[in-house]
Amino acid sequence: MFVDDEYMILEGLKMIVNWAELGFEVVHTAKSATEALAYLENHEIDLLITDINMPEMSGIELVKLAQQQTKDFFTIILSGYQEFEFVKKGMQLGVKNYLVKPVNKEELKKSVLEIHTELEKWQQQKEQKEFYRETGLILWLNDELNDGEFEGLLKQFSSSTLPPYTPLLFSGEKELLEAVAEYFLNRGQQMAVYGRFSENQLILIYSGNRQQLLLLVRELEHHFSGEHWQMIVGETIEEWESLYKSYEKIKQVQSLQAFYPDLLPHERILKVDTVNKEGELPFLSFNKALMIGDIKTIRQELDKIFDQLLAAQADPEQVKYISFLLFTDIYRQSSALSSEDYETIIADIRKGNTIVELRRLFDRILEKTKEQTNQKRYSETVQHAIDIINNDYTEEISLKSAAESLHLSVVYLGQLFKKETELSFNQYLNLVRIKKAQHLLLHTQQTINEISEVIGYNNTNYFSKMFKKLNGITPKEFRDTYREEYDSL
Repeated sequence: MFVDDEYMILEGLKMIVNWAELGFEVVHTAKSATEALAYLENHEIDLLITDINMPEMSGIELVKLAQQQTKDFFTIILSGYQEFEFVKKGMQLGVKNYLVKPVNKEELKKSVLEIHTELEKWQQQKEQKEFYRETGLILWLNDELNDGEFEGLLKQFSSSTLPPYTPLLFSGEKELLEAVAEYFLNRGQQMAVYGRFSENQLILIYSGNRQQLLLLVRELEHHFSGEHWQMIVGETIEEWESLYKSYEKIKQVQSLQAFYPDLLPHERILKVDTVNKEGELPFLSFNKALMIGDIKTIRQELDKIFDQLLAAQADPEQVKYISFLLFTDIYRQSSALSSEDYETIIADIRKGNTIVELRRLFDRILEKTKEQTNQKRYSETVQHAIDIINNDYTEEISLKSAAESLHLSVVYLGQLFKKETELSFNQYLNLVRIKKAQHLLLHTQQTINEISEVIGYNNTNYFSKMFKKLNGITPKEFRDTYREEYDSL
């Protein structure tokens, strides 16, 4: 953008050099600083070339005010004056160059080419930073970050990233998703994964109160009412470590859409954990009850969910949808159910007509899970990896060491393992270790420290944190609660 109060100078600047050859497009010319600031309110520029001496506001003041609007651009100042103070003030504001009128064409070209080179470097750095940021968000959603890495990820965002957190998945055309991303960005929500635009998807982690989120969602639905799109709202999570559980629910809904669309409510906005405006179903608590593995505790959580459905007078379509999500959690955590069992139970969910009937179905599912022995549900390769975990969980094992022992590439084994088990190698390893810890807590007198060491953790604090993350209670609370009465699933 050029800014000068003299029309002939503005026209001359447009023609003095071939801007396209220098890699620039002239997007605007302004006859005053006020006009320039008005343009900058709604537009971005990379380079500002402005006169310093203008009637209502100097070029220096223009740059200062524009920077206060958090606008990032390079500046070249033009002036018929050569006073040192002008130069000093400009350099303090990061002005790239100070050219004296009449402008020397070669000097201008040199300055502009230098700026172009810096812009390219800046763009590369920006893209790299965005890539690392999005990679970090994906790792978080998939439970692959430790405490330090999570803290490092949050530092990459300038706006608030405080809990609670809610994952959101948008599906639609790329242009619409860009508008949705901009909508949330303008409201301080920066934790978005843009990299799936090519797949017509946008993932966003909302930071803040759920009620405020739902108000924004309603506003968004009204704003884009004429467009074709869908949004899945995950469960709102207080602890960052449990966000992956909420994201898993979103993926379950996607799977339901792909394979069992008749079990899904036909709505533009799907809230995976909400049965009415007030109630939110405790999916996370149910997941932790499954991990605890006590049938009485699991049944109590099921009762809470179905009581809520009953109180909300949920329609059969929604109850079947919730039942599918609950059953998927049981199936994933228990290898006692076969793929044939899976299809049979899905058919039973489809046939269910009442909330009471579907609740009774879950009692039968739990009984079947308890009675049956573990099924071989995985490919030979994945089963070998699982055998390594089950046999060597007390040792320092990793995906890399497992891949080496199976003579496979780390990437291939990792992808295959995740695809079949829906867990990463490390998640599965932690699952096995914590299950072994539960057994030792119930059936031995070993201390927490001793159990931590026996199952392969050399850090007791990390063991306790992992135990609570998966079970929702500490090792001591688990022992105190279930030592006398524990009915294993």
